Order: sequence, then structure tokens, then C-alpha cells
Amino acid sequence: MGRTSDPGPAGSGRLLAAVALLVVLAGCSVFAGGGGPTPAETVTPAPVPELGSTDTPAPATPRERLGAFPAISADGDINVSRLHAAHIAYLSDHSYTLEWERRTAGGSGTITREYDRRIAVGADGTVLVRNADGGTNTTVTYADRTGAYRRVEGPNGTGAVPTSVEFIDPVGQRYAETVSFEVLTFLNEGYDSVDVVTSGGRQYARVVSGNVPPQIPETYSAYAVHDFAATLWIAPEGYVRAVHYEFDLRNIDERIAVEWRYTYDRVGETTVDRPEWVPESTPAPSPTPTDDPARVPPETVADASAGD
Repeated sequence: MGRTSDPGPAGSGRLLAAVALLVVLAGCSVFAGGGGPTPAETVTPAPVPELGSTDTPAPATPRERLGAFPAISADGDINVSRLHAAHIAYLSDHSYTLEWERRTAGGSGTITREYDRRIAVGADGTVLVRNADGGTNTTVTYADRTGAYRRVEGPNGTGAVPTSVEFIDPVGQRYAETVSFEVLTFLNEGYDSVDVVTSGGRQYARVVSGNVPPQIPETYSAYAVHDFAATLWIAPEGYVRAVHYEFDLRNIDERIAVEWRYTYDRVGETTVDRPEWVPESTPAPSPTPTDDPARVPPETVADASAGD
């Protein structure tokens, strides 16, 4: 039986939206189980950024180490709604790169489709999203506050076209919410352990859970879910640095291994340059000047007669 947690925020709308993400989207974080953050398989590894002060010695006892993390008590109890709010607030105010990946082994059909997404969010409101999902053309989408363009790389060639992107202000909030399902649902189902690990010279709170959220077997209703294991790493600043979970789907004659990964990397250090294939934005035309009514000469008798 895992530890219980606080009830989290009221309402089911956020969870339903997150379940939709589970069905149609993907995972791309990269922490291997047990040791802390590791590089992504398909992305050039980047060093874990030193975001916090290195002058203050780390707390010495397990209780002090846990209590140093926002939303976690010295006894290892997590305030889930507070953690979720801290995650959204911190990443909404910082640049970051999100690696998002799903992998499957065995089976056939849509369940085996793979997802690889890399999302860079700049501090100036720019976004660059690269989708390399299995079975589809690779697409790269660039957006800033002047517009958005999408570049498709496929067998029939490469081209860039204008596209629409719904902006949320702050821009970082849009993809900070990507792991809302994992944070709110996983942790509210309870968790088995919370401890502190060190990776790249930084400490992270590591949360381990074997409790299957009910939405997963509901989503894959034709299968039985086995061997579920989830791990979340929480950064000292209070945001969820990474999520990794995996499980098996089984029926009478089929077994599918599913693995999802998310990593928020280069937090506070990510920059997004305008790609060379994006046309330069065209300045809006200057408004046509209008006469000041106070400077228009009054109508004369001759003018009035000419208009009759």
C-alpha cells in the first residue's frame, strides 16, 4: 500500500484533459530508474544546469533534506496541489527545453506508434517544437508573437507554410502543464517512497510509485496492466524535473511494453533562434493619416452650391 497524499485541486476537467494527452500524445523525458537523471537517447546530452546556490551546504539529515523541497514535508508527505502549482509557476517564468518520448515493444497498430518531441521555450515568448513521431513526417514548428510557421520534412520534399498556434501567456505555461496528468493523478493515487538523490552535483527529491492510475486500464481496456512503475524527480526550485513510467499491457496472445519519459532541461538557459527557413516578419503598414476636423476649413457658400 503506497503513501496517501492530499486530495489535490477540485474538479475533474484538468484530469480529463490530461487523460486526453495520455491517449494522443507522447513521452520524452529521460531519467533511468534508480539513479537519477540520464541523457535522452535521441538528443545530444546537456549538462544539468546549476540553478540554485552552491554556497549553502546541503542539509545533513534525511528529514532536513526532504524538508528543503517546496511542497514536501520533513516526513516525506507531498502536498500534491502545491507541487503542481509550484511546477507551473516556476516554468511559466523561465525558459526551458522539454524532451518528450514514448516507446513501445511488441504488439501492433496504434499502440505501438512512437513519439519523439523536443520543445524549446524561450524567455522572450518564442517556441520551437520538433516532432519526429514514428510513421509520420518530421515537422518543426516555430512561433513567436508575430506569427508561426511549420516545416514538414518528408519523402516528398521539405517545405514551410504558415500555421496557427494558440498562445498562452506566459508562453511557458502551455508545456509546463504537459505533465499535469502524471503529477496530479499519479501522486494522488499514493506513492511508495520519497527520498533525496544527487545527480550532476544537485539534489533531487525522488518519488517512486507502483500504484496504477485508473485512467490507464480504462484507456487500454482490451488489455490487463502489469508491472506498473513510476518515478518522478523534483528539483530544489519546486518544479518536476523529470517523469519516467513504464508498464506492460497483456491479453491472451499479446504483450506490449510501454515506456513514457519527460525531462525539463536547460531551465533558465534555453534560447530559441529564428530558423533560417522562417520568412522575416513583415511590419504592419502605417495607418492612413486622417485630417484633424479642427483643421478642415468651414464649408463656404460656393461649395454648398456646387454640391446641390
